[in-house]
Amino acid sequence: MKHICTIVLAVLVFALGTTCPAVADSPPELTADRAVEIAMENSLSRKLATADVDMAQDRVGQALSAFGPVVTLDGGIYRYDDQPSLVQLEEGLVQLNNALSALTSGQISTLDMPDDSRTYYGMAVELTQPVYTGGRLTAVKKMAEAGRDSARHDLKTADQDLALAVKKAYFTVLLTRQMTRALDDAVASMVIHVNEAEAYHLMETVPRLDVLRAREKLADLKQQQLLATNNFALARTALNFTMGVDLSTRYTFGGQPPLGSLPGSLDALVQEALARRPELAAMDAKIRMAEDQVALARSGHLPTVALVGSAHKFEPENQDPSAEIGLVASLKLYDHGMVSHSVALARHELQKAKTARTQIERGIRLKVEQAFRNAQAARESVQVAQSSLVTAKETLEAARTRYQVGLSTSLERLDAEVSLTRARTNHIRALSMYNISVSELERALGKE
Repeated sequence: MKHICTIVLAVLVFALGTTCPAVADSPPELTADRAVEIAMENSLSRKLATADVDMAQDRVGQALSAFGPVVTLDGGIYRYDDQPSLVQLEEGLVQLNNALSALTSGQISTLDMPDDSRTYYGMAVELTQPVYTGGRLTAVKKMAEAGRDSARHDLKTADQDLALAVKKAYFTVLLTRQMTRALDDAVASMVIHVNEAEAYHLMETVPRLDVLRAREKLADLKQQQLLATNNFALARTALNFTMGVDLSTRYTFGGQPPLGSLPGSLDALVQEALARRPELAAMDAKIRMAEDQVALARSGHLPTVALVGSAHKFEPENQDPSAEIGLVASLKLYDHGMVSHSVALARHELQKAKTARTQIERGIRLKVEQAFRNAQAARESVQVAQSSLVTAKETLEAARTRYQVGLSTSLERLDAEVSLTRARTNHIRALSMYNISVSELERALGKE
């Protein structure tokens, strides 16, 4: 008894060990939402849009840094082969200190020539702090912030476009899979009819023409079956490409989503879209950028003031470092109309941005109405196709019974088979088109 229990236990362990890996290796189930998540993780176009957001954020930091001081350190060295003359020394020091912006030739000429030094070096530190720029720095900062907001909304737009593309590819896979199954059922049913016709022909109850018609229809359905199988494989590959995964990746797919209800108010949907669509928000940011560009162009008419301080030291002559501080103001008196034309150009760009926003708003209204009406029509089409499918099933069942008892011809039976196959494919297409229409409506509303 003990040996029998050991053998049974070993068999169970072996069975579990051989079946568990098969379960672990089974393809994961993929839903539409999960497909969108995978695409968001792998999309190269989304990575490019994300990089644009990061770059825009750095531009904001760059604009903010212009408000702070700038400290510059310069240094230089001058070496003579021999003891220089006073003229050589003066020329060399002028060359050195021109680079440092520290000493002048007049100052150097008063220096006494050292006895044995041939190396002269110096160092200068300069600090510049903008005090007033006529609003230029503020305009640049606001432009950078508006550009960052625009990049963020563009990223959201890219996400919504990617989600729509993935959903379309996903529902296309469901469509082709259901088509394949429908044609598999049609082929199986036609094989039964061919066998029945051949059997009845052997009993001389039906003519050979019935057999030939059935075989011809079976061959036609097999051709459609091969095409549907190929379309299913291509649809899976296209979905993998859209999600950014390896093209050979395999998933299992659930059934069609339920046929939900649609919102009834078109005006409410339009208002929701105008409030949610990232394209409008991105255009608003571009309008702000254009307004700031006008302010930036106007700053060319205004003066600029900066606080400047510097300190320098020169060896071996200048043992004590010197320092200075002051305000530097600059005002452009005449530029032959350059600033005025810059302001006019910026105003034209602002008007173009406002016109573009109006155009985008009109396009959104049109897209929402088109998507809404398409979704309504698709939903009604599903209901009609469902009713037609029920009728086709009942017709085929009646035709089969009548054919088996000799009350109808093979042609009537074949017509019923064809009608059922057509009704199934129409129902599958209607469901898929409805799901795609709903996805397009969600995209038109600014949803992912």
